[in-house]
Amino acid sequence: MDQTNVTRNAGPTTIFVIRHAEKPGQYGAAEYKGVNPPATACGAAATEDLTTLGWQRAGGLVTLFGPPPFGPRKDLAAPDHLYAANPQEKKSGKTPSQRPYETLISLAAVLGKDRSPKKIDTEFSKNDYAQMVTDVLAKSGVVLVCWQHEDIPLEAEGGKAGISQEILTQTGTKRQFPIPKTWPTDSNGQARYDLIFVFTRNTTNGQITAFDLLPQYLAAGDGPV
Repeated sequence: MDQTNVTRNAGPTTIFVIRHAEKPGQYGAAEYKGVNPPATACGAAATEDLTTLGWQRAGGLVTLFGPPPFGPRKDLAAPDHLYAANPQEKKSGKTPSQRPYETLISLAAVLGKDRSPKKIDTEFSKNDYAQMVTDVLAKSGVVLVCWQHEDIPLEAEGGKAGISQEILTQTGTKRQFPIPKTWPTDSNGQARYDLIFVFTRNTTNGQITAFDLLPQYLAAGDGPV
Protein backbone atom coordinates (compact mmCIF):
# COMPACT_ATOMS: atom_id res chain seq x y z
CA MET A 1 0.00 0.00 0.00
CA ASP A 2 1.21 3.51 -0.79
CA GLN A 3 2.72 5.09 2.36
CA THR A 4 1.16 8.46 1.50
CA ASN A 5 -2.29 6.92 1.61
CA VAL A 6 -1.50 5.22 4.90
CA THR A 7 -0.61 8.61 6.39
CA ARG A 8 -3.71 10.28 4.99
CA ASN A 9 -6.06 7.54 6.16
CA ALA A 10 -4.83 7.75 9.73
CA GLY A 11 -5.04 10.86 11.84
CA PRO A 12 -7.60 13.09 13.53
CA THR A 13 -11.30 13.12 12.70
CA THR A 14 -11.64 16.83 13.52
CA ILE A 15 -9.17 19.72 13.52
CA PHE A 16 -10.11 23.01 15.21
CA VAL A 17 -7.94 26.06 14.51
CA ILE A 18 -8.31 29.30 16.45
CA ARG A 19 -6.45 32.56 16.75
CA HIS A 20 -4.84 33.44 20.08
CA ALA A 21 -6.86 35.76 22.33
CA GLU A 22 -6.57 39.57 22.54
CA LYS A 23 -3.15 41.21 22.35
CA PRO A 24 -2.17 44.72 23.55
CA GLY A 25 -4.04 47.42 21.66
CA GLN A 26 -7.24 49.46 21.62
CA TYR A 27 -10.58 47.85 22.37
CA GLY A 28 -13.74 49.91 22.71
CA ALA A 29 -11.69 53.14 22.58
CA ALA A 30 -9.65 51.99 25.60
CA GLU A 31 -6.00 51.01 25.55
CA TYR A 32 -5.15 47.57 26.94
CA LYS A 33 -1.67 46.40 27.93
CA GLY A 34 -0.44 42.85 28.28
CA VAL A 35 0.10 40.88 31.47
CA ASN A 36 1.92 37.57 31.96
CA PRO A 37 0.29 34.57 33.71
CA PRO A 38 1.71 35.18 37.24
CA ALA A 39 1.06 38.94 36.80
CA THR A 40 4.71 39.73 37.51
CA ALA A 41 5.07 41.64 34.23
CA CYS A 42 2.68 44.06 32.58
CA GLY A 43 2.62 47.05 30.27
CA ALA A 44 5.81 47.53 28.25
CA ALA A 45 7.27 44.40 29.85
CA ALA A 46 4.40 42.24 28.58
CA THR A 47 4.04 43.22 24.93
CA GLU A 48 4.02 39.55 23.86
CA ASP A 49 1.39 38.50 26.41
CA LEU A 50 -2.42 38.54 26.47
CA THR A 51 -4.40 41.49 27.77
CA THR A 52 -6.96 41.11 30.56
CA LEU A 53 -9.59 40.81 27.81
CA GLY A 54 -7.50 38.05 26.25
CA TRP A 55 -7.26 36.16 29.54
CA GLN A 56 -11.04 36.35 29.84
CA ARG A 57 -11.44 34.83 26.38
CA ALA A 58 -8.86 32.16 27.18
CA GLY A 59 -10.86 31.19 30.27
CA GLY A 60 -14.03 31.14 28.20
CA LEU A 61 -12.60 28.47 25.91
CA VAL A 62 -13.29 26.03 28.72
CA THR A 63 -17.02 26.35 27.96
CA LEU A 64 -16.38 25.66 24.27
CA PHE A 65 -13.89 22.80 24.38
CA GLY A 66 -13.76 21.67 28.01
CA PRO A 67 -15.03 18.32 29.27
CA PRO A 68 -18.25 18.02 31.32
CA PRO A 69 -19.41 19.82 33.39
CA PHE A 70 -17.66 22.79 31.74
CA GLY A 71 -18.43 21.90 28.10
CA PRO A 72 -18.08 21.15 25.30
CA ARG A 73 -20.53 23.31 23.33
CA LYS A 74 -22.94 21.11 21.39
CA ASP A 75 -21.38 21.88 17.98
CA LEU A 76 -17.81 21.37 19.26
CA ALA A 77 -15.81 18.66 21.06
CA ALA A 78 -13.17 18.37 23.75
CA PRO A 79 -9.76 18.03 22.06
CA ASP A 80 -7.47 15.07 22.57
CA HIS A 81 -4.42 17.10 21.51
CA LEU A 82 -3.45 20.77 21.90
CA TYR A 83 -0.97 22.72 19.76
CA ALA A 84 0.38 26.26 20.12
CA ALA A 85 3.22 28.17 18.47
CA ASN A 86 6.46 27.82 20.43
CA PRO A 87 6.73 30.56 23.12
CA GLN A 88 10.41 29.96 23.89
CA GLU A 89 13.16 32.44 23.07
CA LYS A 90 14.69 32.20 19.61
CA LYS A 91 18.42 32.08 18.92
CA SER A 92 18.28 35.79 18.15
CA GLY A 93 17.30 36.43 21.75
CA LYS A 94 13.97 37.96 20.78
CA THR A 95 11.05 36.54 22.73
CA PRO A 96 8.27 35.38 20.39
CA SER A 97 4.58 35.81 21.11
CA GLN A 98 3.43 34.06 24.26
CA ARG A 99 -0.20 34.46 23.30
CA PRO A 100 -1.01 31.17 21.49
CA TYR A 101 0.35 29.18 24.42
CA GLU A 102 -1.26 31.41 27.04
CA THR A 103 -4.63 31.13 25.28
CA LEU A 104 -4.69 27.37 25.92
CA ILE A 105 -3.47 27.33 29.54
CA SER A 106 -6.92 27.32 31.20
CA LEU A 107 -8.31 24.76 28.78
CA ALA A 108 -5.29 22.50 29.30
CA ALA A 109 -5.89 22.68 33.05
CA VAL A 110 -9.44 21.28 32.84
CA LEU A 111 -8.53 18.72 30.18
CA GLY A 112 -5.73 17.29 32.31
CA LYS A 113 -5.84 14.33 34.64
CA ASP A 114 -4.59 13.70 38.16
CA ARG A 115 -4.25 17.46 38.76
CA SER A 116 -1.76 17.79 35.91
CA PRO A 117 -2.68 19.98 32.92
CA LYS A 118 -2.94 18.43 29.49
CA LYS A 119 0.23 18.85 27.46
CA ILE A 120 0.29 21.74 24.99
CA ASP A 121 2.54 20.77 22.10
CA THR A 122 4.85 23.75 21.46
CA GLU A 123 7.52 21.99 19.41
CA PHE A 124 6.90 24.11 16.32
CA SER A 125 7.71 27.81 16.00
CA LYS A 126 5.37 30.29 14.32
CA ASN A 127 6.85 29.88 10.85
CA ASP A 128 7.03 26.09 11.06
CA TYR A 129 3.29 25.55 10.74
CA ALA A 130 3.64 23.24 7.71
CA GLN A 131 5.60 20.80 9.87
CA MET A 132 3.07 21.35 12.64
CA VAL A 133 0.23 20.30 10.31
CA THR A 134 2.18 17.15 9.39
CA ASP A 135 2.48 16.29 13.08
CA VAL A 136 -1.20 17.04 13.69
CA LEU A 137 -2.21 14.66 10.91
CA ALA A 138 -0.34 11.85 12.65
CA LYS A 139 -2.53 12.19 15.75
CA SER A 140 -5.92 10.63 16.39
CA GLY A 141 -9.23 11.94 17.66
CA VAL A 142 -9.77 15.70 17.95
CA VAL A 143 -7.02 18.33 17.68
CA LEU A 144 -7.13 22.01 18.64
CA VAL A 145 -4.49 24.34 17.18
CA CYS A 146 -3.96 27.91 18.45
CA TRP A 147 -1.78 30.09 16.22
CA GLN A 148 -1.24 33.62 14.96
CA HIS A 149 -4.15 34.77 12.80
CA GLU A 150 -2.13 35.71 9.72
CA ASP A 151 -0.97 32.10 9.28
CA ILE A 152 -4.37 30.40 9.58
CA PRO A 153 -6.32 31.16 6.34
CA LEU A 154 -5.64 29.67 2.92
CA GLU A 155 -3.01 32.31 2.27
CA ALA A 156 -0.46 33.43 4.86
CA GLU A 157 1.71 36.52 4.86
CA GLY A 158 3.85 36.89 1.77
CA GLY A 159 1.47 34.82 -0.34
CA LYS A 160 2.58 31.51 1.18
CA ALA A 161 0.17 28.65 1.78
CA GLY A 162 -1.41 29.09 5.18
CA ILE A 163 -2.37 26.47 7.74
CA SER A 164 -5.75 25.89 6.06
CA GLN A 165 -4.12 25.26 2.70
CA GLU A 166 -1.53 22.99 4.30
CA ILE A 167 -4.34 20.91 5.81
CA LEU A 168 -5.98 20.55 2.39
CA THR A 169 -2.72 19.81 0.58
CA GLN A 170 -1.33 17.34 3.10
CA THR A 171 -4.61 15.38 3.19
CA GLY A 172 -4.78 15.27 -0.61
CA THR A 173 -8.06 17.17 -0.60
CA LYS A 174 -9.04 18.61 -4.00
CA ARG A 175 -12.57 19.65 -3.10
CA GLN A 176 -13.19 23.38 -2.66
CA PHE A 177 -14.53 24.79 0.62
CA PRO A 178 -15.55 28.32 1.67
CA ILE A 179 -12.35 28.81 3.66
CA PRO A 180 -11.33 32.48 3.99
CA LYS A 181 -8.34 33.37 1.83
CA THR A 182 -7.26 35.93 4.43
CA TRP A 183 -8.24 36.36 8.06
CA PRO A 184 -11.71 37.93 8.51
CA THR A 185 -12.12 41.41 9.98
CA ASP A 186 -14.90 43.06 11.98
CA SER A 187 -16.98 46.12 11.07
CA ASN A 188 -14.08 48.36 12.12
CA GLY A 189 -11.63 46.57 9.88
CA GLN A 190 -9.87 44.88 12.82
CA ALA A 191 -8.82 41.24 12.65
CA ARG A 192 -11.33 39.15 14.60
CA TYR A 193 -10.54 37.09 17.69
CA ASP A 194 -13.84 35.19 17.91
CA LEU A 195 -13.71 32.58 15.15
CA ILE A 196 -13.20 28.82 14.99
CA PHE A 197 -12.03 27.06 11.81
CA VAL A 198 -13.39 23.49 11.80
CA PHE A 199 -12.02 20.80 9.48
CA THR A 200 -13.77 17.42 9.37
CA ARG A 201 -11.93 14.44 7.87
CA ASN A 202 -13.09 11.27 6.13
CA THR A 203 -11.93 8.24 8.12
CA THR A 204 -11.71 6.18 4.92
CA ASN A 205 -9.37 8.25 2.74
CA GLY A 206 -8.28 10.96 5.20
CA GLN A 207 -9.44 13.86 3.06
CA ILE A 208 -11.32 16.87 4.36
CA THR A 209 -15.06 16.38 3.90
CA ALA A 210 -16.38 19.55 5.51
CA PHE A 211 -15.30 22.99 6.66
CA ASP A 212 -17.22 25.20 9.06
CA LEU A 213 -16.47 28.71 10.28
CA LEU A 214 -18.05 29.07 13.72
CA PRO A 215 -18.40 32.00 16.14
CA GLN A 216 -17.11 31.77 19.70
CA TYR A 217 -19.61 34.13 21.37
CA LEU A 218 -17.41 34.47 24.44
CA ALA A 219 -16.93 38.21 24.88
CA ALA A 220 -18.80 41.47 24.43
CA GLY A 221 -18.58 42.43 20.79
CA ASP A 222 -18.31 38.87 19.50
CA GLY A 223 -20.58 38.51 16.50
CA PRO A 224 -21.93 35.92 14.08
CA VAL A 225 -19.91 34.65 11.16
